[in-house]
Amino acid sequence: MSPEHGYTSDMLPPAALEKLAKFVKAGLMDMDPYINRADKTVNGDPANGARMYQTICAVCHGFDGTDYNFGSAEEPEYVGTVGADNPWEGLHKIRFGQPGVPMIAMTALETQQIVDILAYIQTLPTK
Repeated sequence: MSPEHGYTSDMLPPAALEKLAKFVKAGLMDMDPYINRADKTVNGDPANGARMYQTICAVCHGFDGTDYNFGSAEEPEYVGTVGADNPWEGLHKIRFGQPGVPMIAMTALETQQIVDILAYIQTLPTK
Protein backbone atom coordinates (compact mmCIF):
# COMPACT_ATOMS: atom_id res chain seq x y z
CA MET A 1 0.00 0.00 0.00
CA SER A 2 1.29 3.41 -0.95
CA PRO A 3 1.18 6.04 1.81
CA GLU A 4 0.49 8.74 -0.82
CA HIS A 5 -2.87 7.34 -1.94
CA GLY A 6 -3.69 4.19 0.03
CA TYR A 7 -4.19 1.97 -3.02
CA THR A 8 -2.53 -1.39 -3.45
CA SER A 9 -1.56 -2.78 -6.85
CA ASP A 10 -4.44 -5.26 -6.45
CA MET A 11 -6.88 -2.35 -6.15
CA LEU A 12 -5.33 -0.27 -8.92
CA PRO A 13 -3.06 -2.40 -11.09
CA PRO A 14 -0.09 -0.70 -12.78
CA ALA A 15 -1.76 -0.78 -16.21
CA ALA A 16 -4.86 0.95 -14.84
CA LEU A 17 -2.71 3.46 -12.98
CA GLU A 18 -0.87 4.27 -16.20
CA LYS A 19 -4.17 4.83 -18.04
CA LEU A 20 -5.38 7.06 -15.23
CA ALA A 21 -2.18 9.11 -15.36
CA LYS A 22 -2.51 9.52 -19.14
CA PHE A 23 -6.10 10.66 -18.75
CA VAL A 24 -5.20 13.20 -16.07
CA LYS A 25 -2.33 14.48 -18.20
CA ALA A 26 -4.07 14.68 -21.58
CA GLY A 27 -7.77 14.01 -21.15
CA LEU A 28 -8.92 16.72 -18.79
CA MET A 29 -10.22 19.95 -20.25
CA ASP A 30 -11.74 23.19 -19.07
CA MET A 31 -15.41 22.92 -20.03
CA ASP A 32 -16.28 26.51 -19.10
CA PRO A 33 -15.73 27.85 -22.64
CA TYR A 34 -18.25 25.29 -23.90
CA ILE A 35 -20.91 24.99 -21.16
CA ASN A 36 -22.59 27.89 -19.39
CA ARG A 37 -22.61 27.09 -15.65
CA ALA A 38 -25.60 29.34 -14.95
CA ASP A 39 -28.12 27.76 -17.32
CA LYS A 40 -26.33 24.63 -18.66
CA THR A 41 -26.57 25.77 -22.26
CA VAL A 42 -23.89 24.65 -24.65
CA ASN A 43 -21.87 26.97 -26.87
CA GLY A 44 -22.27 24.89 -30.00
CA ASP A 45 -24.00 24.73 -33.35
CA PRO A 46 -26.98 22.35 -33.07
CA ALA A 47 -27.41 22.18 -36.87
CA ASN A 48 -23.83 20.95 -37.32
CA GLY A 49 -24.28 18.66 -34.32
CA ALA A 50 -27.45 17.21 -35.86
CA ARG A 51 -25.57 16.13 -38.98
CA MET A 52 -22.97 14.32 -36.91
CA TYR A 53 -25.45 12.89 -34.40
CA GLN A 54 -27.70 11.50 -37.15
CA THR A 55 -24.78 9.75 -38.88
CA ILE A 56 -22.84 8.55 -35.81
CA CYS A 57 -24.97 8.46 -32.67
CA ALA A 58 -28.45 7.68 -34.01
CA VAL A 59 -27.39 4.15 -34.89
CA CYS A 60 -27.70 3.24 -31.19
CA HIS A 61 -29.58 6.12 -29.58
CA GLY A 62 -32.20 6.58 -32.32
CA PHE A 63 -32.94 9.60 -34.43
CA ASP A 64 -34.80 11.30 -31.57
CA GLY A 65 -32.43 9.98 -28.87
CA THR A 66 -35.00 7.72 -27.20
CA ASP A 67 -33.98 4.26 -28.44
CA TYR A 68 -31.68 3.71 -25.46
CA ASN A 69 -33.09 4.37 -21.98
CA PHE A 70 -30.45 4.72 -19.25
CA GLY A 71 -33.13 5.05 -16.58
CA SER A 72 -36.34 3.11 -16.00
CA ALA A 73 -39.78 3.01 -17.60
CA GLU A 74 -41.08 5.19 -14.77
CA GLU A 75 -38.19 7.66 -14.94
CA PRO A 76 -36.59 7.47 -18.37
CA GLU A 77 -33.21 8.98 -19.04
CA TYR A 78 -32.16 9.51 -22.63
CA VAL A 79 -29.27 11.34 -24.24
CA GLY A 80 -31.47 14.45 -24.24
CA THR A 81 -31.98 14.08 -20.49
CA VAL A 82 -28.25 13.87 -19.85
CA GLY A 83 -27.59 16.77 -22.22
CA ALA A 84 -30.12 18.96 -20.43
CA ASP A 85 -29.49 17.93 -16.83
CA ASN A 86 -25.73 17.38 -16.83
CA PRO A 87 -24.05 18.61 -20.01
CA TRP A 88 -20.62 18.13 -18.39
CA GLU A 89 -21.33 14.40 -18.12
CA GLY A 90 -22.67 14.40 -21.67
CA LEU A 91 -19.55 16.08 -23.02
CA HIS A 92 -17.33 13.63 -21.16
CA LYS A 93 -19.26 10.60 -22.44
CA ILE A 94 -19.20 11.83 -26.02
CA ARG A 95 -15.44 12.33 -25.76
CA PHE A 96 -14.56 9.08 -23.97
CA GLY A 97 -17.50 6.70 -24.31
CA GLN A 98 -19.16 4.78 -21.50
CA PRO A 99 -17.26 1.97 -19.79
CA GLY A 100 -18.91 -1.43 -19.83
CA VAL A 101 -21.16 -0.73 -22.82
CA PRO A 102 -20.44 -0.40 -26.54
CA MET A 103 -20.48 3.42 -26.42
CA ILE A 104 -17.57 4.53 -28.56
CA ALA A 105 -15.17 7.35 -27.73
CA MET A 106 -15.23 10.26 -30.15
CA THR A 107 -11.80 11.66 -29.33
CA ALA A 108 -10.98 11.68 -33.05
CA LEU A 109 -13.42 14.57 -33.47
CA GLU A 110 -12.45 18.17 -32.81
CA THR A 111 -13.67 19.53 -29.48
CA GLN A 112 -16.03 21.98 -31.20
CA GLN A 113 -17.60 19.13 -33.18
CA ILE A 114 -18.25 17.27 -29.94
CA VAL A 115 -19.73 20.42 -28.42
CA ASP A 116 -21.95 20.79 -31.50
CA ILE A 117 -23.23 17.24 -30.99
CA LEU A 118 -23.99 18.08 -27.36
CA ALA A 119 -25.79 21.28 -28.43
CA TYR A 120 -27.98 19.18 -30.70
CA ILE A 121 -28.55 16.58 -27.97
CA GLN A 122 -29.96 19.37 -25.81
CA THR A 123 -32.77 19.71 -28.38
CA LEU A 124 -33.81 16.05 -28.07
CA PRO A 125 -36.58 14.68 -25.82
CA THR A 126 -35.79 14.34 -22.12
CA LYS A 127 -38.76 12.08 -21.26
